Amino acid sequence: MASMNENERMEYSVLMGRGRDAERTSRFCWVASCIAAAMMLSWGMAARNPALMMPVIFAVACGFYTMVNGRQQTRLIGGYVKEFFEGDGGPQWFTRLGHLEIVPGFSASTADWVSAMICNAMVATAVVFAWLFASAMPRGELYAGVVTGCGMMFMFHSMSETMRLRQSDASAFWRQIGMGPVEERRPQRMANR
Repeated sequence: MASMNENERMEYSVLMGRGRDAERTSRFCWVASCIAAAMMLSWGMAARNPALMMPVIFAVACGFYTMVNGRQQTRLIGGYVKEFFEGDGGPQWFTRLGHLEIVPGFSASTADWVSAMICNAMVATAVVFAWLFASAMPRGELYAGVVTGCGMMFMFHSMSETMRLRQSDASAFWRQIGMGPVEERRPQRMANR
């Protein structure tokens, strides 16, 4: 029977592998959706059709949310490892990385903002071309307005999601669970007289 130390080491390696897989999958899906969005943007530009700019926004959004989900899973795994595995004698990668992020001028994960900006640039390009081609077809301004609305909603939401992802502390979530259940007392009611 394996000792607890071996089980912990095995769990650590499985968690790190799962984190790598989640990050790799999210990057692959993000790149694939950006390529698809670029192809759809070029088709919409060739057809001079503002309605064909809507699938560009949907493709970018699908890739972005897949990437955000993968990064969130990776950060949760990192927080779990930081909270339950990293100690005085064990590995301390996530703990030291957290200390290093406080240093001015260092940013370990600028990729969050870079990917959000690339997605928003693609969406803004689709909105601009939708308005450029709006006069070429009937109801073009309606399509351009819908594209603009969806694009603005996505850009606002992508920025807020990126800020939320950057400001959340994954190890704090695990710390709350590690404390155990806390009994909540019922407030006493006063008897009606």
